[in-house]
Amino acid sequence: MKALSLLVLVSFLIAAAAECPFSHGNDGGNGGANAPPKEASPPKHDSPPANNNTAPPPPASGTPTAAPGASPALAPAASPALTPAASPAPVPAPASSVNKTNNGTLSPDYYANICPNLESLVQGAVRGMMASSPIAAAATLRLFFHDCFITGCDASLLIQNPNNDDEQHSSENMFLRADGYKTIAAAKAAVDTDPQCANKVSCADIMALAARDAVALSGGPTWKVELGRYDALGARASDVDLPLTTEDVPALMKRFSAHGLTVDDLVALSGGHTLGATSCVFVNSRIYPTADAFLDPGFASQLQGICPSNLDPNTFVFFDQSVTSFDNNYFLMVQQKKGVLFSDSALYFDSSSKGIVDKFAADQNAFFTQFVSSMVTLGRLGLKNAANGEIRTICTKPN
Repeated sequence: MKALSLLVLVSFLIAAAAECPFSHGNDGGNGGANAPPKEASPPKHDSPPANNNTAPPPPASGTPTAAPGASPALAPAASPALTPAASPAPVPAPASSVNKTNNGTLSPDYYANICPNLESLVQGAVRGMMASSPIAAAATLRLFFHDCFITGCDASLLIQNPNNDDEQHSSENMFLRADGYKTIAAAKAAVDTDPQCANKVSCADIMALAARDAVALSGGPTWKVELGRYDALGARASDVDLPLTTEDVPALMKRFSAHGLTVDDLVALSGGHTLGATSCVFVNSRIYPTADAFLDPGFASQLQGICPSNLDPNTFVFFDQSVTSFDNNYFLMVQQKKGVLFSDSALYFDSSSKGIVDKFAADQNAFFTQFVSSMVTLGRLGLKNAANGEIRTICTKPN
């Protein structure tokens, strides 16, 4: 019965992607399946490769103990609900009301007199997309991280250059889901239907609000989103340099610390994997010809049952058993050596992050509180101003 539930949901996910083609090279469209992204290549650091075909010995930190009550991501205890949660979780302590940066000022009240209905307009669009697609929330949240981590939170990820030399067409972003882009487009359209708001709200701010709503409507925390961003004037594929799924914690932290993010931010933001699934492209090198030592043997066998040895990029693996709910089940999986990606597993085999994983696995509220803090910090990266940015009329191209 569990296997049947999984098969039905996998079929639904693949069908949803097929019905929502994105013709600009993402995995929901024409280009992603034939262009494995950069993460499929060996890691860029001096430690032993994490995703090679020989099983590396576990680090000295020891073997994790199984957390009670968690079940494998590949066999949900029941078919996950395919509609948004009825109401968001209680609100953690809100972010500061005003954040002054080198490039200007962000405030939750930025649009109070410009577009007073902004939040309800965006939330309505996100809710509608989530009702029609079980992967819309996960896809929308991913977009925000991928955008902010490149040149800052400036909606540069949405730009489509005529020659395809944009962030969307970089190898690292080829597997972003079409449903995320469609959610942002729906939110932008909803905002522009209000004459008071039309073309006055940045695409970057819409992305930030949509990411928050995707989390909250999936049963996760909600928070006050700082607003007042400007959009990028352009986008280049050469700017894309994202964390790799093959990297260990020291390598990941080199990237995160370069943006002023801490190991708490790394672990909390990784917890966003509680929503959605990943392509077998990022899994196969962990399980063939033999599974690596960071995977539970039984879980590795389950992964082999889902991902064929002759790689199928259109086959997906859920990160945890509550694929459409924002919760702390992801950390229970990581504790049990059932992290789907190597970068997930690595969090439990490094002394700097293991304790944080344990804390979040034991206390969902602790995870929610840190996730909110990390998302607010992430949302402050690379802010533009009127001198080096604009409010784009159409999110997919500069004015």
